[in-house]
Amino acid sequence: MASIILYSLEDTARFAEMLVKAVTADAKIRTLLLHGDLGSGKTTLTRFMALSLPGGSEAEVASPSFTLCNHYATVPPVLHCDLYHCAGSLPEELFEALDNPKVLNIIEWSELLPEQDRPEEYLDITLKACEEGRSLTIHAHGSRAEALLRHLRGQWPMRKA
Repeated sequence: MASIILYSLEDTARFAEMLVKAVTADAKIRTLLLHGDLGSGKTTLTRFMALSLPGGSEAEVASPSFTLCNHYATVPPVLHCDLYHCAGSLPEELFEALDNPKVLNIIEWSELLPEQDRPEEYLDITLKACEEGRSLTIHAHGSRAEALLRHLRGQWPMRKA
């Protein structure tokens, strides 16, 4: 586990770019689970991640609160889901994307994704508004995700939580 403070939108953009580079370099890690209250910055982080990918400047990243899932024609393609309104059933396209190693899945309100449906390798990222900006806590699940988190620690000043 590691913690980071993003003091500005510029920090968020730089961290998102670093995160996307690390995740896309490892074909086994294709899922980022985002947690946080309304307004904590989940969609903003996703927007900067999409912008960091080839084709991202064409992506119109918006909260998928009511569409449930948005597809962005980036490389790799991104499926951006918001499970806030999915208490009873999850969108079928989410399960298809979770099984597709070519798709980067970014899932907001991911606490609604049952444990048995989560991939073996993923990062859990919790965002919170704080006095300094945004606090991120990152948990790695799986050995490849642990290695990716160690790499991120070497690239960005993080606090061990």
